Amino acid sequence: MSNEIKELRITEEDGDVIDVLLTPEKTPNAYKRKMHELMHVSGMTQEEAENYLLKPIPIELFYEYGWGLFGMENEALTDIEAYSPYTGKEIPNDNLSKPIQF
Repeated sequence: MSNEIKELRITEEDGDVIDVLLTPEKTPNAYKRKMHELMHVSGMTQEEAENYLLKPIPIELFYEYGWGLFGMENEALTDIEAYSPYTGKEIPNDNLSKPIQF
């Protein structure tokens, strides 16, 4: 392993992903908030939202030197800028969708 510390950056090649399953028993707060979002923001019925939450949510893990570990929903990383929850600095994101050029 190299002693060189690389800049924290979001790329296609790098990244560790874990699957997180939200349930009313083990993760009641996150489950309730995600259900609310799916029903009231995304427009799903309760049954559709419950079925959606039967599948794990891929979470991309990051480790920021000197600060710690954090995760973000993997799917969102192609559409949003990402910021460190520790420093507030933007994390360069090579996966952002490129705007369509006309």
